Amino acid sequence: MTRLTTCACLLTFAVAVGASALTDDFSSGAAAGWTEVQGTWAVADGKYTQSDLTWSTTGTHETYHRSYFGDQSWTDYTVEATVRIDESGGVAAILGIFFRVTEKSAGGDYYLFRLDERPAEGPGLIKSPNVTMQINPNQPAELGRDYVLKVEVAGDSIRCYVDGVLEIDVTDSDFATGAVGVGTFDAVAAFDDVSVNGAGIAAPVEPRGKLPHVWARLRSAY
Repeated sequence: MTRLTTCACLLTFAVAVGASALTDDFSSGAAAGWTEVQGTWAVADGKYTQSDLTWSTTGTHETYHRSYFGDQSWTDYTVEATVRIDESGGVAAILGIFFRVTEKSAGGDYYLFRLDERPAEGPGLIKSPNVTMQINPNQPAELGRDYVLKVEVAGDSIRCYVDGVLEIDVTDSDFATGAVGVGTFDAVAAFDDVSVNGAGIAAPVEPRGKLPHVWARLRSAY
């Protein structure tokens, strides 16, 4: 097989993978490729956990313990994760998924779709540093319960779901591209089955089978 033919085959494979949900279920026992920003992160029992309850601010980019994954050039995609609050710090146990993260650092901007255990609170959309875009009240998250959070972003459209139910449907143009992530405030929490699905997302979150070899060959072809 010629080099040109080999490259064509690999490119076809890359497109097929990029069209599918890329999932990290943490079954490897590690969180390879994640960038942790604040908090105490570990992989335990096949879940990605954050166990630090300390916090110092509620109004800046440093509010949340968080960990990020992916490329800041990602544009339109769906991000989904199974999340659970295991313990509250007693003030405002919050957890959620970050998207369109402009910089994988403490200072980077982001959107955050979050759950909150306080009785008057509910699913909410936050824009960095910590600006409330929408809160659906009186829908508190339960400790110890798994929830599936999903966000679809396409252009200026942002649609947020809890367990398949659309909770938030807004438009905003402040952050057009960015990585994804998970995080907490005043909570011990667990995250699992984090997936990203979108055009141009070309590398698996968690390599499976022969994928590392295929992607290494694809990269070496250029």
